[in-house]
Amino acid sequence: MVGGGKLLFMQLPNLAELPRAAREALEGALEAASYRAGKPLYDQGDPAERLYAVVEGGVRLFRVDGTGREVTVAVVGKGSFFGAAALRDGASYSTYAETISQTRLFSIDHAKLAPLWNKYPSLRRFLLAETVRLLRNTQNFYAQQRFAEVAPRLARVLLRHMRPGREGLEVNLSHRQIGYLIGANRDTVTRMLGELALAGLLEINYRRLVVLDPKALRRLAGEPESED
Repeated sequence: MVGGGKLLFMQLPNLAELPRAAREALEGALEAASYRAGKPLYDQGDPAERLYAVVEGGVRLFRVDGTGREVTVAVVGKGSFFGAAALRDGASYSTYAETISQTRLFSIDHAKLAPLWNKYPSLRRFLLAETVRLLRNTQNFYAQQRFAEVAPRLARVLLRHMRPGREGLEVNLSHRQIGYLIGANRDTVTRMLGELALAGLLEINYRRLVVLDPKALRRLAGEPESED
């Protein structure tokens, strides 16, 4: 059981959002434990028996694809909850979870969580909000990973198709055409081009792209730099 009032607020600041009665009930059911780096917490498909919160350290959530490759979907840091499948009866975890450093966690067993979930609407709202926060973090993490995987291919296509034009080094390809060339959908291409534009590598004009920094594109593409 975890207690400690203000100390617990410092460890899990988001708990301050809860009314006192719900907060104290949750605190009374939380259990603390410490783990070494690389400690598996649960496997994909395991029964979702516990909801977790990170106090110190971090936890990697990942899946294993059809080729056996591990695909990280999120890294959960201090103050965040994970394992939200434990909020549902009979649910299973959709990812693997493993500590990435010396880590301290709070957790609550589903059997103890269920009556609190039913008794305190404010706790339901709080935990659902925490689930949404993790989902957004997962989406952002995936987008960053996707950018890291696809960006070099995008840079190579821009370099290969840029030609001198009225506005500078122009690329006369549509977002859809670029997508065909790099194996990504149009929305991904548009988002990634926007990131490059914000970084000052190119300018997005009507029906054409203008490359502003070919050297930076070559670095992104992993190609040797040359004099422009």
